[in-house]
Amino acid sequence: METEIEIKFFFNAHFADELLAKISQYTVISHKNQMLYNVYFETPLRALRTMDMGLRVRRIDDQCTQTIKTSGRVIGGLHQRPEYNEPIEGLQPELSRFNSKIWPEGCNINQLQAQLSPLFSTDFNRLHWLLEMPDGTLIEVAYDCGKIIATQGEADICEIELELVKGDESKLFVLAQDIASLPQVRLGNVSKAQRGYMLTEGVDFVVKPIDFSTLNHDMNLQEAMSVNFQHGLKHLQYHENCYLEGGDFSALVELQKSIMFLHQNIHLFKEAGVSFVGCAWIEDLQWLARSFSWVDERLVFRNLLENKAYYIRKLPRLKQLQKKLHLADQALPSEEDIFNMLHSSRYCHFVLGLTEWLIQLEKTPQTDAPPVSLLSFSDTALTDGWSKLKIALSSEPLLSIDKLLAHQGLLAANLMTGFSFGNLFSTERIAEYCYPWLDIYQGIHELSMLDTIYELALDEENSEAKNEYLKWVKRKQYSLLSAIEQSKHRALLNEMYWIDPDN
Repeated sequence: METEIEIKFFFNAHFADELLAKISQYTVISHKNQMLYNVYFETPLRALRTMDMGLRVRRIDDQCTQTIKTSGRVIGGLHQRPEYNEPIEGLQPELSRFNSKIWPEGCNINQLQAQLSPLFSTDFNRLHWLLEMPDGTLIEVAYDCGKIIATQGEADICEIELELVKGDESKLFVLAQDIASLPQVRLGNVSKAQRGYMLTEGVDFVVKPIDFSTLNHDMNLQEAMSVNFQHGLKHLQYHENCYLEGGDFSALVELQKSIMFLHQNIHLFKEAGVSFVGCAWIEDLQWLARSFSWVDERLVFRNLLENKAYYIRKLPRLKQLQKKLHLADQALPSEEDIFNMLHSSRYCHFVLGLTEWLIQLEKTPQTDAPPVSLLSFSDTALTDGWSKLKIALSSEPLLSIDKLLAHQGLLAANLMTGFSFGNLFSTERIAEYCYPWLDIYQGIHELSMLDTIYELALDEENSEAKNEYLKWVKRKQYSLLSAIEQSKHRALLNEMYWIDPDN
């Protein structure tokens, strides 16, 4: 068995000359140019995938090798997977050649063999270099260009892979930081095999709402921190792929939530005494937050215009108003701007920096300080956050728009704290507790929509239409504030879900 450790980048073939120039700056031990033909096999019921395995037969020249890759993990663009390789004759896999210990207990190898058939292929030209780093570490750089081919269609392959051959894993990141400075390169957290399965099954990246991080009660704080930051990074990269593949704006809304989630976890673990000194990726995260700060504004415009402007359909001069909203939306970053941000060196350096920090975090020994239980830590964080908000919102008998908007950030932060620790508690109790707070959060968003109409009304030259706009806004604000006030009363009375009612 070998454990494959590699960093993968998606690349633009137009910049191949820049890649070659970058490689030439290192000590090149060897250089090869090969054509690789790969066929992936499966059963009709996807038995291998169920076992978290992938089976490939690769032909290079006249030599064939079958490979089983078992479940590994991906952090950022770093892929770590155990794999088993056996030479074979021809392109038909022979499962009996693999060590029997790799199969799950009770697996019928003969039955599995009989059900195998080709699922898709990946054929690509590979330029690869064996580089020697100054400390003697050997890294293979592979530049792959070709196609994923399935009966349902084809997809392009253009990737750079950095694989550790021998030596210090950290040197992978040294080289990766250099590669990250190339034009239009980004960390790849999706393998060729995963892309092949998606193509075969007609599966696309679809927007998924952020969910609870997969913490459990037995984790210590350092383990919880690692899991939470991986959770935020995974959600971010998934929706990066989702947007770049399909252009769905709602993917950027989730991408922004990932940024908020990561920011909130920095705050939470700083409170626990964790030092983030020297973490350059935090500054890049702040840059990323600024770069996507317009998403809320576009969301307001899109909501006002959706369903043929249902929300504002009774306003006068509707077509003129819609035109103004469209123009305001067009003034925000374009698809090209977003593409450039997600393919920028700074974004790539951010993902790479966070990935390297997470890998180093796992290798950092636990401190000798008295351990703090995860439940105790989450109890303090949740109590402090929600108590501040409750005090702020209950200090006035009636809420004002300014008061609500001033505490929108604290409400969002508390919701992100909930996603950070929610897996430790009852889902039903969380839903009951958060329901009125989510109503308030939605109400604040609708107030932002009204504020947009108010700003446009002030620029309206037709005085009659202007007055109609302002009256409409005032009525809507009054109605919303009344509904939010009711939600506030329910929210303030709800029992804290993280406190055991039996204690």
